[in-house]
Amino acid sequence: MRKLGALLSLILTCGVIYLLNRPIAILPALGKVLDPVNGCWTSAEPVNKNFSISFKFKTLQAPVDVWFDERLVPHIHAANDHDLYLVQGYIHAYFRLWQMDLQTRAAAGRISEVVGEKALQYDRAQRHKGMVYAAENSLQAMEQNPHTKLMMDAYTEGINSYIASLSYHDYPVEYKLMDFAPENWTNLKSALLLKYMADDLTGKTDDIAMSILRGKLTPGRLDSLFPDKITGSIPVIPEGTLFEPAILKIPQPPASADSLFPKVQGSLMAGISGHESSGIGSNNWALSGVRTKTGAAILCNDPHLGLNLPSLWYEMQMQAPGVNVYGVSLPGAPGIIIGFNDSISWGLTNNYRDVKDYYLLKTDGDKTYLFDGKQVPFTTRIERIGVKDKDTFSETISYTIHGPVYNEKFPAEKGITQPLAMCWLAHRGTNELLCIYLLNRAKNYSEFTEAIHHFECPAQNMIYADVSGNIAIWGQGQFINKWKDEGKYIMDGTTSKTLWGENISMQENPNAVNPSQGYLASANQSVTDSTYPYWYNGNFIEFRAWRINSLLDSLHAATVQDMFRLQNDLYSVLAANALPVMLKYLPADNDANATQCINELKNWDYRLTAESKAASYFQVWWYYLYYELWKDECHGAMFPLPERTMQLLTKDSVFAKQSKDAIAYSFKKCVDSLTGVKNKEWYKIKNTTAKHLAKLIPFSYLGLKIGGWGNVINAATADHGPSWRMVVQMSKEIEAYGVYPGGQSGNPGSPYYAGFLDNWVEGKYYRLLFFPNQQKQNNEKVKYTWTIQP
Repeated sequence: MRKLGALLSLILTCGVIYLLNRPIAILPALGKVLDPVNGCWTSAEPVNKNFSISFKFKTLQAPVDVWFDERLVPHIHAANDHDLYLVQGYIHAYFRLWQMDLQTRAAAGRISEVVGEKALQYDRAQRHKGMVYAAENSLQAMEQNPHTKLMMDAYTEGINSYIASLSYHDYPVEYKLMDFAPENWTNLKSALLLKYMADDLTGKTDDIAMSILRGKLTPGRLDSLFPDKITGSIPVIPEGTLFEPAILKIPQPPASADSLFPKVQGSLMAGISGHESSGIGSNNWALSGVRTKTGAAILCNDPHLGLNLPSLWYEMQMQAPGVNVYGVSLPGAPGIIIGFNDSISWGLTNNYRDVKDYYLLKTDGDKTYLFDGKQVPFTTRIERIGVKDKDTFSETISYTIHGPVYNEKFPAEKGITQPLAMCWLAHRGTNELLCIYLLNRAKNYSEFTEAIHHFECPAQNMIYADVSGNIAIWGQGQFINKWKDEGKYIMDGTTSKTLWGENISMQENPNAVNPSQGYLASANQSVTDSTYPYWYNGNFIEFRAWRINSLLDSLHAATVQDMFRLQNDLYSVLAANALPVMLKYLPADNDANATQCINELKNWDYRLTAESKAASYFQVWWYYLYYELWKDECHGAMFPLPERTMQLLTKDSVFAKQSKDAIAYSFKKCVDSLTGVKNKEWYKIKNTTAKHLAKLIPFSYLGLKIGGWGNVINAATADHGPSWRMVVQMSKEIEAYGVYPGGQSGNPGSPYYAGFLDNWVEGKYYRLLFFPNQQKQNNEKVKYTWTIQP
């Protein structure tokens, strides 16, 4: 009997061991994950961990020192470019390997490999966009240039050196929880990361929605609701700036232009559609010395992107002969993207000019498509998508003269069932990395402009300030000489009349230098006034630009503290203008709950502060009103911008009176939805969250106590916000401040994982420790040192 009991115990133990070392359903192999020696517990990092180390790199050409300050920001001191980028790659991998891995898998459409079939549709969409095709084209351009070839090779070498040093014990915790292993880095992965950003910033267009609306609204009504430029826009390039005559001949619309915009059938209804939050949001501005207290130029930037953990950015300083640059880098790509050196500073906001167009095709099965009266064979690309615990999914994607067929054999793009080809500037073989290389080393305005002319996609508003007091801004990117309305709607893909024309010379990109007003600013608004010679369209928004320009115009002895307040400003131009009209048309008879809401709103200062109940009432009311105003007329395709809606409510008395019922109905819905809600503070209602990239709630921070929304400067929404706040005063000794939502480490078990988050929420900044080139000095803020030998 004892032997039988022992045998059963042995069998049971073996069974448990077997099960614990294999994944079950969505769970990883729990035995490995919970292993006290090698499992997830190894990621717990003591508060007093000593990060100082010494080690060797066989391929290093000279010794490298890395000085980490008290916030774990590395300051790399190298003797040459090769070693500089090799060590940057090693550091990125050391602190952010899993993040880099996941984001480049996402870019390439490879998430199914690690999470299974639930990500297959996402992966297919990435393949149909041509993301890998785009990255391969750009990689070829990057590897043909000696500077960027060296950058990428050294950077990849540094990452792979770190990966080679890892055992399972050392893996970041997400690898253990998701049950996969790091793979070697390649230069293509860095190219993919840059295309991932291009997709985030230029991948969404209104072509399809505008085509649906074109078939449902009169031309006059369509132009009124969806103008190319909002009336009253304060453009990025100050109004009145003189533009040189166009070098290229401005193309006229073809005589048969209407026939080139085919009718399409579809509906985009998905909850509240359109521009409900008035854009994601990014801001930058620069003040010349005539506007500042010290007489030095000040540059500010706060690009608004997804609030994810690990943080999108990684802060660092990089020193080598010819370069001494500080700012934020993208883990997965070499160089500093936004920042400053000892001579200049620069910042970015999204330009939003349209660089992606769709073409309706006529196909003969899956072999050919009609173009200029002939059947043209598709070129094809076989995409194989690995699916965890399933067979590999394979499909052939067709490419045309315009680009890839996005919705062939694929769930219809936003209700459109006809085949659409996509023409996207990001598909071209561009080399934005060369811009970063040169920008990091630029010493003056001339070198700045030389650098940025290598930045083609995504288009950006690039702002500049230098130690000599100059300020400038460029609407930078590669743009196409289009005829009016070309690409505003889905176009006929059967004719060469709709093919993109010539590239506009980058020398003609709109720009301004040292304007008489003493400042420059961009916040995703229209780039120019109507005197700019080339036609363009895009998804431009204005609320933040109106507020920023108003505040900057009132400043005459500005300090960095003024810039802190401006970046954290919560005043809503939308509320200040729309709310009085909304209240005016409310019925007089109201119950107690409605009266409480009205009283809160009447005594409100129009600031979307975290604890404001009035902010909650207004935003919820606006949410319902916006939908009620447009749901029928716009057929769920796309709604006019909130800016245009506000103008109609406040300047068109007929429209306002016709909106009376919608105002009353939406107000009732607002009151009903908030009645019984215990915590009506705005931050509770909007629930700003810094969410872990794998959506792991224990590694996320929910309900952050921050105000704002897309219609204020501090545009912190539920899942987007200022991803890096930077203020740089370009005095003789540069004075710089910054903060981002998260921390330097990608390890959820580290005190440096979200160490900056509280300061970011509260609008506080860190003084950035910028070492003069080649000098460590005796600075008490140097906490750890890496000594790396060949």
